[in-house]
Amino acid sequence: MLLAIDNFEQFRVFFDVVYDVTDLIELQLFQERMVCSILDKSHSRFMSVEFRKDFFSLYEIDDVESVTLFAEDMYKIIKSARKIDNVILETNENYLICKFESNNGNARVFEFVLPAEYIQSPSPPSLSLPSTFMVSLNDLKQGIKDLKVVGTSEIQFNVQSDLLSLTAGTEVSTNYVYNIIVDVDVDEHISAKYTLEYIEQLMKFEKINKKVKLSIGNDYPLLYSFEDDIMGVNATGMIAPRIEVE
Repeated sequence: MLLAIDNFEQFRVFFDVVYDVTDLIELQLFQERMVCSILDKSHSRFMSVEFRKDFFSLYEIDDVESVTLFAEDMYKIIKSARKIDNVILETNENYLICKFESNNGNARVFEFVLPAEYIQSPSPPSLSLPSTFMVSLNDLKQGIKDLKVVGTSEIQFNVQSDLLSLTAGTEVSTNYVYNIIVDVDVDEHISAKYTLEYIEQLMKFEKINKKVKLSIGNDYPLLYSFEDDIMGVNATGMIAPRIEVE
């Protein structure tokens, strides 16, 4: 495997989100794309990213490859890179070699030991949900900011007619409603509750797109997708709902 990445800002986002929820990360390298999928330790979040071949300035693999990395090492790579760096990732026997090249020709090279074990990336269940719509991250940010003021650890999505309402969880006594106009056509009222922290983490994907496509159903997982078709990157995921037990 030999990858050169000019657009490291978009590349790093996914790994910045998942580095502390899994121990190992598998890079699945196909002829036309690289895919990475994660199921967190609590089995409440599935996250995946796909980079088309043309996202990379250099993409060389042997047919189909699978490379398992330590998540902590990917985090070190993310933190070491600067915006001006061209990043080169290469596997050589038992090592991941990471090279940071600046515009003036200076280079920094790191070698990370690859784990002895291999993992198989998870696949999400197939879901068909009744409500799908696009929403601005600026709107979601405002709702999240307000809910943190309220002090809730939950965020409830309510969809009816052309409105998405964000409300606080039942563990706080403060009432809060934030209405966002969205393009959705549903006859029923749809409601589902999620962990606020998990929704807040999605804001990091604004490097890919300032809007997110969401799909929800009553007490169903939340599906999301961030896509930059021009650059050739798509981040998708699933967040399990929080269901109250009486």
